[in-house]
Amino acid sequence: MRNLYIHVPFCAGKCDYCAFYSEPAPEPERIRLWLNRILLQLEENAPRLAEAETVYFGGGTPSLLPEDVLMRLFAAVHAAAPAAAEISIEANPFTVTPEKAAVLTSFANRVSLGVQSFDPALLEAVGRRDHAGPGPEEAVRNLRDAGLRNLGLDLMYGLPGETPELWRRDLERALELGPEHISAYSVTPEPGTPFARRIAGRPEDDALTEAMWEQAGAVLGGSGLPRYEISNYARPGFESRHNSNVWHGQTYLGLGPAACSFDGTDRWTQVSDLQAWLDGAPPELDRIPRRARLGEILMMGLRTVRGWTRREFEVAAGCSWDGFADQLSGLADRGLVTCTADAVAPTERGLSFWNDIAESLVFST
Repeated sequence: MRNLYIHVPFCAGKCDYCAFYSEPAPEPERIRLWLNRILLQLEENAPRLAEAETVYFGGGTPSLLPEDVLMRLFAAVHAAAPAAAEISIEANPFTVTPEKAAVLTSFANRVSLGVQSFDPALLEAVGRRDHAGPGPEEAVRNLRDAGLRNLGLDLMYGLPGETPELWRRDLERALELGPEHISAYSVTPEPGTPFARRIAGRPEDDALTEAMWEQAGAVLGGSGLPRYEISNYARPGFESRHNSNVWHGQTYLGLGPAACSFDGTDRWTQVSDLQAWLDGAPPELDRIPRRARLGEILMMGLRTVRGWTRREFEVAAGCSWDGFADQLSGLADRGLVTCTADAVAPTERGLSFWNDIAESLVFST
């Protein structure tokens, strides 16, 4: 497995828009049980992870873990995946004290802060209740003082009541903190979430969302963080290696409840329930026809600005993309991709209408 993902399913509270599996207000005993099983799985999978290129701690809120738990976890990961060059961890800015920053940067060389917005009113509009306290500025200062050199900020746009002017203000405040990476995602009413229920029946303003996406590209690109994936921007050389590997079909092992794994052929997902996962519930297997899997690999790489080289796709998929020649030609005719004998990449329009690319390459097979 070339990449390792560890899901930390604990949060101080559940945001109204969040569809990721998490448990609010974790009890110390639940954390201990989760940690013990993760440590066991790391030991069991060490032979598969000896040459892992990346490690990613996601959640949930990994930075919510106590310092002693983080240190035990980091030591076990280092023993299992000693070759990992990029080690990323997600963090809530309101958890990043100087002490926590020192622990995080003792192992991780990349931290992604879940800011979402700098505007308290916009955060309240989507049920983000954990924004009282020192805030992102102090978290960034603590991480930089601890020696961090690769900082990411996560932002959301299209929040209820947000205007292009407010979105620009968030982008500019983020840039003032000097990050190497920014992720900017449109808030999505995921089925079953309180946010989705609250806005049910309201018409979506796709034109406004599209304008904010274009605004992010212009503001961030003009400040030295060009878009390299539909929703991700980075200074050259600071693109997320873990995510780039996953988008380009590399194998990855996911540990923890709700974590997903991919061995190059099949995908499987752990049960989204901590107790069931602790009890050994089997994962859900996603086994689909070979052609559909190849189309999936091809479309995921086309989320990125650079797309694919022919050689890169052949290494990831074990074959060429010639079986998709008709689909690629049709996408090129519609102005969604550029395609040569040696490379295929999305156009700006293709990034904006990536779902059309996905439908052509996967859902039509």
